[in-house]
Amino acid sequence: MPRPSSAPIFVHSGWRCSSTYVWHRFRAVPEVMAYYEPWHEQLAWLTPERIEHERPATSGLRHPNEGLPYLSEFAGLLRPDGGVRDFEARLALDDYFLPPGREDPGQAVYVETLIAEARRQDRTPVLACCRTLGRIGWLRRRFGGTHIVLIRDPVQQWRSFYSLRKRPRPTYFELCQYVILSEAACGEAGARRLGLTAGKGELGDRIRAVRKRLKRAPARVSFAAFLAVYVLSYVAALPRADLVIDVDRLGGDPEYARTMATAIQVLTGVKLDFSDCRTPPPHAGGPLIDYRREAVAMIEALDLSAALTAPGSVQTLYRKLVRALPEREPATPWARMLALWREHGLKPGAVEA
Repeated sequence: MPRPSSAPIFVHSGWRCSSTYVWHRFRAVPEVMAYYEPWHEQLAWLTPERIEHERPATSGLRHPNEGLPYLSEFAGLLRPDGGVRDFEARLALDDYFLPPGREDPGQAVYVETLIAEARRQDRTPVLACCRTLGRIGWLRRRFGGTHIVLIRDPVQQWRSFYSLRKRPRPTYFELCQYVILSEAACGEAGARRLGLTAGKGELGDRIRAVRKRLKRAPARVSFAAFLAVYVLSYVAALPRADLVIDVDRLGGDPEYARTMATAIQVLTGVKLDFSDCRTPPPHAGGPLIDYRREAVAMIEALDLSAALTAPGSVQTLYRKLVRALPEREPATPWARMLALWREHGLKPGAVEA
């Protein structure tokens, strides 16, 4: 097996997709410097006091309560007046679907700052974030490295969002989906279907605006916005991934967990241990939503039938959708997608190798 190198490792996922667990496994390796959520907007005003406060015990996110604060790796990169060096709040969600060919010098400088700090300490840089699925091509083109993508059953992932509601109003995770969809050119048709419009001002202002407008929106609107961002994100990310990890299998199939750990070691030289991974129990109950109907309508609005049946790694996404949203009566474009799937000689229930 190769030894860990200074080449960066990127872990891309959506929110509530076990990225904290995978980041934690990387962080446990002494030769690694694993940055937690390095595109999170709070890095723009981070302070030593804030680093100390941001722990699993205070997050309310049901993460294991152990180890250092989430953001300890940023302590040596703070500006005297607060905030991480070279980070800009706009990087959190602006240009979430950043085209690979577009220039963004500020973002490039920031990512290089993180990589250089890890190399200065003779450690392998790992950047694990829930905000990079749409910009994986941009990152790969500029920084190379290894790109690992995590994927989860979409219904269970969205139910995890919803289960964190302390009152009948959208969670932060739901609001981020509204902001992303309303401002993404590739999601314009989906945003129009839900009545979303692009906001103005700083990110905090835009989040507050969608919270005010959609605080009483039905749960199906939240799921539809999530599903749109989910599908668009993975259509962008999966073809560019070096390794795709199904987190639903990671905690329930020990052999699969060992296979994924071996694959990471072969790709990066970093040896991880996933033996303690446990798949969370399914979120039972929840709001009454016809998940399949909402998904079909959104996929049709976004005109993604062809993309979802294209050969290659995007079929991983289609498997997730077919399993989470099982076939029932014929529907368009669902029936077309299933027919195209069968033309490729694959079954919807086939297991990803």
